[in-house]
Amino acid sequence: MPEKMSKFLLGCTVLLLVHVACASKKLPGHLKHLGAHQTGKGITMIGKFSRAPVFYGHFIKHNKPLWMRSALEYVKHPGLDWTDQFLRKKYGDLNVKVEVGKKEDRTKRPTSMTLSQFLNSYKTNDLYLVQTLNDKMEELVYVPECLHCGGLQKVIQEAVIWLGSGKAKSVLHYDDLDNILCLLDGKKNFFLVDKAFKSDVEADGFVQSEGYSLVDVDKVDFEKFPRLANIEWYQANLSKGDCLYVPKGWYHQVTSSGVRHLAINLWFAHVYWFDPSNCSIDQDYYKLIEPITKFGFASPNESYRSKLLEHLVDKELLFKDVVISSLGTSTEERRGQFFDAIDKYKDNVLSWGELYGFDIDKAISKFPDIFGLPGSWDYKSDDVLYDPIVEQPFEEPLASEESTMSASSQPLPDDTLLENNQPNIDESPLEVTTHPDVVDVLEAESQDSQKPQKVSSKKEEL
Repeated sequence: MPEKMSKFLLGCTVLLLVHVACASKKLPGHLKHLGAHQTGKGITMIGKFSRAPVFYGHFIKHNKPLWMRSALEYVKHPGLDWTDQFLRKKYGDLNVKVEVGKKEDRTKRPTSMTLSQFLNSYKTNDLYLVQTLNDKMEELVYVPECLHCGGLQKVIQEAVIWLGSGKAKSVLHYDDLDNILCLLDGKKNFFLVDKAFKSDVEADGFVQSEGYSLVDVDKVDFEKFPRLANIEWYQANLSKGDCLYVPKGWYHQVTSSGVRHLAINLWFAHVYWFDPSNCSIDQDYYKLIEPITKFGFASPNESYRSKLLEHLVDKELLFKDVVISSLGTSTEERRGQFFDAIDKYKDNVLSWGELYGFDIDKAISKFPDIFGLPGSWDYKSDDVLYDPIVEQPFEEPLASEESTMSASSQPLPDDTLLENNQPNIDESPLEVTTHPDVVDVLEAESQDSQKPQKVSSKKEEL
């Protein structure tokens, strides 16, 4: 290449870099905290926990966040009174996982110490407790009514306690699970980005294997992360007693503050079908909170079910050929074998009840390749992954039973008080507001959720 041409191209490159640098410096929010480039939008807010049918229909199904302000006070959650002394007395001798540093750095490995050691030093040292609540500490976990039925109670994966002091900041990241975080003390400010902005968030400096960005949340450099200047974001500033639903895949960054900030979150696998049959009015559905022992934690493999069903959500009828062509893993023969193993009614079409009814642990052991996992399998043509169908003998109901059934099938009037002495209302949420100060609204009951639910037939599930 002639020397003059080389110098010309070098000069153009330098000018281009200077232009980009100058343009970045002119962008609002350059070298300032995350979100300074524009005002955050508000999200839907209600004054309590939503009921499961409304929660699924309005929020989970449509991947919309929900701020439940003062929800813990509404249900009188015992965690609002958990002091450090209480935690030390009950669990002080247990080993817990502690992050060193209040600004999250995922390249650092957490350390371990007893809970008493942590409580003795976290207010004067840069320590942050991030501990899965299992074994003895599982008794701290309560499940809100929005997860009590419809299948949501079957996919709760994990509960984590977060405890620190002063200002603590997470990285910008997303989770592969749905998340409800409840704040028992202190404050937490959430920066939320719809997963629709995936290409912008992940364009530069994104660690794909772990789902987080390398951007400095205190000093966003638009020269290194230019496309972050394009994103719209939502804000939710939580106080003690508030809960927040963060949908799977939504990017978020959390800043905690206060002399003491304490939170517990529940992670649960995303569900693509809501089963109303176990949300009838004669069950414990209306209790406001339940201990996790009532439902138990689901198999960790439920997240693989969720990932598999992502490929089927837009299909109207799940015939065998449709399912086989939609699943992109393994061979066509193996996909056919998997279909046969979960086709409970042997009619070459699957209902969503069947898709959520097969044994996920057994499925992964027999068909790891279908779920994109390594490993060998021991499949036999007569293997099935569901409980056998048991024919129930028909019995004529007694007269007293008929009257009970008739009464229980009637919808409750709006002013009926339930056993928790709260009105039988659940208001419909308003549209998301764009004002930075989120409008406080009460949730209105959708008309459908007031109607008595019936067990859907196979055709109705399709």
